[in-house]
Amino acid sequence: MRLFVALEIASPLREAIAALRGSLPDVRWVDPESYHLTLRFIGEVRGRPEQEDIDHALSAIHAPACLLIPEPPGLFEQDGGQDTLWVGIARTAPLLHLQKKIDTALRRTAGLQVERRRFLPHVTIGSSPRLPDGRMSAWLAHYAATPLPTLEATHLTLFQSLRGAGHPVYEPLAEYRFAP
Repeated sequence: MRLFVALEIASPLREAIAALRGSLPDVRWVDPESYHLTLRFIGEVRGRPEQEDIDHALSAIHAPACLLIPEPPGLFEQDGGQDTLWVGIARTAPLLHLQKKIDTALRRTAGLQVERRRFLPHVTIGSSPRLPDGRMSAWLAHYAATPLPTLEATHLTLFQSLRGAGHPVYEPLAEYRFAP
């Protein structure tokens, strides 16, 4: 199983981000039901004992609800000319603290390696071939000024990533509620 830990993007933020769909041609838009903010990629997990260690680590995390504050959209330019379009989420102290707690718990309890990539909170919304004519830059500039609602995240979700045609499908396996 290919696993990751994320915050689900619920209403009204999900609908506000979904309203961007179709606003730029040639983009393969992500299904709004798949919107999430990845806090820790786990990767391939093969055995039941490793799954139980992950569940134990995530169950032990005590954190308050976390406010997700949207920021302007951006673009990850990928090798091969296929770029990833995303909406940013502010790097607030509570969000960074939560992400660090998850990473530490998974390293200590489940034996995961240290995450080497810098945590850049974002919600992937689509992918596109590289657009050479400036349309992407104009789109990014236009939607940078579009206000999006904040969202209070109330739980973590452990997801399984299933590969299929087009974008992967994310199946929630377990939810871990934040402290009241």
